[in-house]
Amino acid sequence: MTTTTVDQDREEVLRLHREFLAANEPLDSSYLRKHCVEGPDELVWFNLNQSNYRGLDHIAKLWDMLRAILAGQEAKASNLRDEKVDVCGDMALVTYVVRYTGDFGNLGTFDTDCRGTEVWKRIDGEWKLFHGHWSNHVPGQMGGH
Repeated sequence: MTTTTVDQDREEVLRLHREFLAANEPLDSSYLRKHCVEGPDELVWFNLNQSNYRGLDHIAKLWDMLRAILAGQEAKASNLRDEKVDVCGDMALVTYVVRYTGDFGNLGTFDTDCRGTEVWKRIDGEWKLFHGHWSNHVPGQMGGH
């Protein structure tokens, strides 16, 4: 077993998080299948579309369907800011704000700032996405940022 430092873990999780955002653009479900926890109820995902997804197959199916709707276009994750990565043992928390845009035809269009939370869990020495939560970000509400 290889021992890593908190800084090395933080850098690895940051790299995976940024790869995850890049995979959002073409909605590449192969990234999910490689880097998310497996099992029908392991991954819990509260999506920007305001629906909840349980299990890797559930969210990968959504990404595959949306990718087909985009028909060669890409959704876009841009203007990434306020990233923070905290590592505690075999768990890591990533928080950030990002601009997300995409035209999904009759399913709707996104052009919004969103705040994201990702929880990564080290399993057998590999960091896997364990939980994700995304929602609209409206700065300045009730004194917030």
